[in-house]
Amino acid sequence: MQPDWRHLTRVARAMRTTSSRLLAAIGFLSLCQVVPATAADNSPDAPMFADFSLPNGAITVFAKGDYVEPYFALKALLAAHRLGVDVTQATSAFGHWLLPFQQANGPFPRVCRSGANDWLACGPADADDSLDALWCLAAAEILPNDEVLAASCIRSLENLATLWNPAQQTFRALSGGTAAYFADNVEVIGALAYLRHDRAASSRFAVQLAALPSAASMQKGLRQNYGYDPNGALEPQRASVPPTPYGFYPNAVAPVYLWLYQLRHGASGARYWQVWKERYGEKWLAGESDHFPWGLIAWAAYLSGDQASARAWLKNADAWRVAGRWNVVEEGVRTGLSHALQSSATEKSP
Repeated sequence: MQPDWRHLTRVARAMRTTSSRLLAAIGFLSLCQVVPATAADNSPDAPMFADFSLPNGAITVFAKGDYVEPYFALKALLAAHRLGVDVTQATSAFGHWLLPFQQANGPFPRVCRSGANDWLACGPADADDSLDALWCLAAAEILPNDEVLAASCIRSLENLATLWNPAQQTFRALSGGTAAYFADNVEVIGALAYLRHDRAASSRFAVQLAALPSAASMQKGLRQNYGYDPNGALEPQRASVPPTPYGFYPNAVAPVYLWLYQLRHGASGARYWQVWKERYGEKWLAGESDHFPWGLIAWAAYLSGDQASARAWLKNADAWRVAGRWNVVEEGVRTGLSHALQSSATEKSP
């Protein structure tokens, strides 16, 4: 990571924060050390997430790190899982390690190493809305038979319901806050769609899902708050409420979440991907758009049928890893794309 520590949370989230929250994050992260991955860490025989996982189940943001932001670990696990990698063991270990940190009303904190082996809650997580959603998505999709995590998910869904602002038709990021984000709401829409369509999850969480807004209400909120038109411009008019300054993140990245959660797909999704690629693709693949290489975009490219861009990103991944331009979300996408593209090549071979 470069000296401007704001770039960590651009991977998915905290650049969407209020200035006071951002400054607090910068102050905390400046105490952390980023350890670049080495060539040896990239061995095909290395355990999954070897640089980021600890024997106790924790999955750190950075290689060999001392800091866990639950959203990043869950995003990495879900990326690898949805690209065909078996992450059951890693997800179970992480979920049961994190579980004792869940607050009674549902939210999770960020967690930091204290001393040699202890881990303590060290502040609020980056956001509650999409973290609640991804926690339940991971539990239901990857570990559907884990009754302990299912019980925890109930508390998370109950907390998520408290974050819905019916007047604005959008989820707020934090309890007691007013800021709301396009990417968060897209993630919640995608997670709730899975939970409602999966027979076991829809039955298990029927009461909690009934208390949450409908898909139509959430889609209306995207239009009302962020100026999103599914048949209009590539980017929503606003990436957050209140608006934040324009930048690659959040604005250029905002539409990427639509592909990841199937709000853009099929022929229309492929056409919009070409628009994104023509506008931003060259600098992104060259690693010039941000300090981090944004593997989530490579995943979106793959979902849009653009395997060439996904392969190009994967080809550059080793250099970015060794340079320290890396975090656990990039690692999750790298792991998943390596598997998916290899499987695709095997299927096509005679």
